[in-house]
Amino acid sequence: MSCSGCRILRRGCSDHCILRPCLDWIQSPDAQAHATLFLSKFFGRSCLLTFIASIPVSKRSALFQSLLYDACGRTVNPVNGAVGLLSTGNWHICQAAVETVLAGKVLLPISLGSPHGPMQDCFSQLGWVPNCIETMPESGVDQVGAEEMPKLLNLFA
Repeated sequence: MSCSGCRILRRGCSDHCILRPCLDWIQSPDAQAHATLFLSKFFGRSCLLTFIASIPVSKRSALFQSLLYDACGRTVNPVNGAVGLLSTGNWHICQAAVETVLAGKVLLPISLGSPHGPMQDCFSQLGWVPNCIETMPESGVDQVGAEEMPKLLNLFA
């Protein structure tokens, strides 16, 4: 019987399947299929399978999980990825993104430039307010009464 990963990628599955050991940590067959499809779209099917095949079988599950977190982090935070979410204390966003992928839903990037972006409703439902954005008035003599514009904090200053 073919594994969920091979089934979603429409490839033949054998006793020596490359994907089967990668999917052991995911409980639901549907979630396994969603994760495999997401990673194959993110990294490319051929590159993903080649990369997984180059790793020992005992480490493939950890590799797949790491790739999934990295791809989800890079999707929701295109500039800094999962490491940026971790370093700013927003790892729960990456975890929520992985859960979203496993549920078969679509991920959208966080709109850090505007507090009224398309993800605001999603964040308010999760109870999350970005802590990496500080609202500051724009500087300038001619801008009396100007609307406040969100500015990114410079973490490297």
